[in-house]
Amino acid sequence: MVPEGEAGAIVDLDDVAPRLERLLAKVSSYHAVRHVVIGAAAIDGSWEWTDATGEANPEGTPMASHTPWFLASVTKLYIASVVLRLHEQGLIDLGAPIPVYLPGELKTGLHVRDGVDRTAQITVTHLLAHASGLPDSLVEHRRGERSLVAEIEAGDVGFTFAEVVDRVRSLAPHFAPSDLTGDRPKVRYSDTNYQLLMVIAEQASGRPMAELHRSLLFEPLDLRQTWFPGDEPLEETVRPATPWLRDWPLQDRPAALRSLGDLFGTTADVLKFGRALFTGRVFDDPGTGRLMHRSFNRFGVPRSMASIASPAWPIEYGLGMMRFAPSRAMATGRRLPALLGHTGSTASWLWCSPPLGLLLAGTADQATKAALPFRTIPLALHGLGS
Repeated sequence: MVPEGEAGAIVDLDDVAPRLERLLAKVSSYHAVRHVVIGAAAIDGSWEWTDATGEANPEGTPMASHTPWFLASVTKLYIASVVLRLHEQGLIDLGAPIPVYLPGELKTGLHVRDGVDRTAQITVTHLLAHASGLPDSLVEHRRGERSLVAEIEAGDVGFTFAEVVDRVRSLAPHFAPSDLTGDRPKVRYSDTNYQLLMVIAEQASGRPMAELHRSLLFEPLDLRQTWFPGDEPLEETVRPATPWLRDWPLQDRPAALRSLGDLFGTTADVLKFGRALFTGRVFDDPGTGRLMHRSFNRFGVPRSMASIASPAWPIEYGLGMMRFAPSRAMATGRRLPALLGHTGSTASWLWCSPPLGLLLAGTADQATKAALPFRTIPLALHGLGS
């Protein structure tokens, strides 16, 4: 639920809509952006607004407000929610070492640094908080080889979790599993953490991840047009918009999309999930939701090509949730509201502004614009509610 002491007055649609219309026009004018959808809603459900522009796919189908889109790493909010729901059910202990939940071949050798295997020191909380030190299986690679992302760019390459594990074991961890009770815990964004969380959720529950999402999130929250690639939504919908990496469409990589394991959904569904998440209705106990934003740790400054492509300073991370508060220098001297939620590598976002009682969701579906949700949305909200 919304952090205690941060809930503010609900802003009016009449104040928000003109700003988002200008934002829609601005983002749609950016180079290589073929379509944009932006949605907003009052967290109390009193109003909702969505608009879209551009061509949804290479065939020229117009982008509409109801067109589904690729959530990319916004999916991490959903994965973390499933893990915490299983925690509520007593199936996952957040403080347990991850080998407790992993099959035999994964219990060792995932985190070997300076000749010491620290796999058993990694807890479920370390994975949720990106505090494990594990390398990122998607963007990191050994010298002379290509990353998985580069391989997907070159062709429709699917990959198994066993192949992910092989990559992780071939790479050096960045640090030992971090002490999250210390003054300055180390955190570094790694997709590997959430790939492992999906396996843990399946092992602990005995159910596939798609089924877990359906029973724990989609059905109870009435998310009827949200689904994993290779699965089906609860309700038939139109063809999703095409996500792009520069000039090649990720939609032409169906095997890769299935392997990545990120969701598709409509803006209305993403906002509906956001409202349930930030009002605590996702969980049986609202206190479970507060675990996601009880404390945040700041990512470090990027120091490698792999880390440059991932979320970094000044973004903070809780358990499956980002917090972004632009500095005055970044905001050209203005004080901008902090946002909670998550973004994705294809310029997708789900943000909540607790002081404004406002939810924002959308995408530009262009991987070269991954920083867009951090650069444009806080500026668009400047002055609201003051």
